[in-house]
Amino acid sequence: MIELLVVIVFVGILIAMAAPRVSLLVGRNKVNQAAGVVAADLEQAVTMAARRRRPVVLTIESAGTYTIRDRAASGADTLRLRRNLAVGADAGVTTLTFAPATVSIFPNGLVSAALTVTLTGRGNSRTVTLSAAGQVRATP
Repeated sequence: MIELLVVIVFVGILIAMAAPRVSLLVGRNKVNQAAGVVAADLEQAVTMAARRRRPVVLTIESAGTYTIRDRAASGADTLRLRRNLAVGADAGVTTLTFAPATVSIFPNGLVSAALTVTLTGRGNSRTVTLSAAGQVRATP
């Protein structure tokens, strides 16, 4: 009986020591996954503009929500993609910032202004950039 109690206490101590590391790893993975989603959406927007042969506009609507629309001359833009990334303590990503808030992507691959997206959570940070030449890069 005492041996079983010693084993249970020992396993409990090992779990208590490993839990913070696992938590950090999970947080890092959530930030990396969200950065991958943003990078894929930016690449899709560049491809969409080239395929449709018309500019698309990426607009930040609120914290964690952005849209990609066709830029129509008539003012009736067509929504092509709306992404709502979960932002908050439970989601793993606590802050998501876009600079600037609106960017036009032209069919030739050029962008009206370089875009920087910063994702942070639980001590981890990732930056996704869309250069003025239309190249997407995710950096730690």
